[in-house]
Amino acid sequence: MRVICQDCGNTEAFDVRVFRCPCGGPWEPQQRKDFDESLIDQDSHGVWRYKDLLGADRMDSPVVLGAGWTPLVEARWMGEKIFFKMEYLSPTASFKDRGTEVEVSYLQAEGIKKVVEDSSGNAGASMAAYAARAGIQATIFAPESASPAKLAQIQVYGANLIKIPGPRSEAAGAVLRAVEEGTVYASHAYNPVYLLGQQTAAWEIWEQLGGRAPGAVVIPVGQGGLLLGIWFGFKRLMHAGLVEKIPKMFAVQPEIFSPINDAVMKGKGEIKEFMSTGRSIADGLAIAQPVRGKRILQALKE
Repeated sequence: MRVICQDCGNTEAFDVRVFRCPCGGPWEPQQRKDFDESLIDQDSHGVWRYKDLLGADRMDSPVVLGAGWTPLVEARWMGEKIFFKMEYLSPTASFKDRGTEVEVSYLQAEGIKKVVEDSSGNAGASMAAYAARAGIQATIFAPESASPAKLAQIQVYGANLIKIPGPRSEAAGAVLRAVEEGTVYASHAYNPVYLLGQQTAAWEIWEQLGGRAPGAVVIPVGQGGLLLGIWFGFKRLMHAGLVEKIPKMFAVQPEIFSPINDAVMKGKGEIKEFMSTGRSIADGLAIAQPVRGKRILQALKE
């Protein structure tokens, strides 16, 4: 699998032990412009429905818990017809499962036996569940102030939970120190295979709407993996001539913790670390400086 650095343009064959480019930028999958509808597995009802379209090699024996193909439910909101993509109907009740299912399948194929991840809850629970399924030992670094229910969910899957005092950024710093010791960083923020899995949300929406794109997609954003996955997915459909244009992308953040909104409103080309005036109950969105900030801003601008 070939990956490209969003910051410097460097391309390499992906090595799961090298979680980011030497320049410090995050890897992302090289974007494809083809999409052959005949390769959709009509007998599969999950992310592996698109196995032959993902572009990741060595995925013949995937780890399966049932992520993907969540319902698209029609409703009315302020007099308008809208659709809810019911991602909480995922194995660990989080949209992160569709990315994690593909990511952990790749890690298993690479023979990885031990991983670390940092999370405020949802990503850690997702990684803990899938690592258990794949027989991979997972250690999750999480803020000690994270939701007790989320921390319990991480532990119930058998992962080693390490609670870190202080803000979310301290957990990210702690996991990087563990990576320096040689453990594979199975990061939902950095891993490009995770983004491959998140593309499937766009393709499901397209199929569930009868082969068309919605006018807009509204997405809660912390690290932005789902927003970028949907953006990549619809871009690929557009390049293949299957939709006329990419939906408008709306990134939703808590008012008191909104680095993306701050950058957009001030016309910045990158997202600087955001200093919050308080704590949001939406702790999963409390990311002061998203790893893929430049790409998030590009997606919103386009």
